[in-house]
Amino acid sequence: MTELQKRIRFPGRGLASTMLMLSVFGLSVTSSSSDASASSEVSFCAASQLAVAVVSSSGAYFAAGSVGIPFVIVNISKVTCALEGYPRLTTYPGAFENNRVKVVDGGGMIFVAVRPKVVTIGPGATASFGLDYGDAYNQQDPNAGPCLTKQMMVFLPTRPHPFEQPYTTTVNINFCYAGFKFDITSIQRGPIAKKA
Repeated sequence: MTELQKRIRFPGRGLASTMLMLSVFGLSVTSSSSDASASSEVSFCAASQLAVAVVSSSGAYFAAGSVGIPFVIVNISKVTCALEGYPRLTTYPGAFENNRVKVVDGGGMIFVAVRPKVVTIGPGATASFGLDYGDAYNQQDPNAGPCLTKQMMVFLPTRPHPFEQPYTTTVNINFCYAGFKFDITSIQRGPIAKKA
């Protein structure tokens, strides 16, 4: 088992989550995904084809007051599909007093800003994105309790569906200390977003 596989935390998503855990721990999940350029036959992913997990829920990468948390996207279907753009994130809770959490597209701290492009993800393969935030920007608010995220909802740029289908995962971040701001990278190929 690789170090990455030991650190991945999976959300409870029933059968899909169980299949994902078995494929990751059974070592049949590959890190093979590619930037699409030659194939125009690949359709964009449906939400049901994918699973999302946090590689570490307590800040996997640290540097000079910046924290980066990597997310992995796994194609749990038997069909190659594609994603392009930025995920959309919401946190619960998402505010303290009159301050709301903002998620900004781009990255640029731990995980570098990468221009969005089409990423194809084969069956069992991975893609990724990174969440960056500054630590201890705002220290007058509580260190825990009302400022601590309990859940993060991830909305991927999948094929349109009548109902939004987010992925729910647990990420423990003090969003008050982060200055109520998170930066998110575009979706990239491979199991870990490009680091600075």
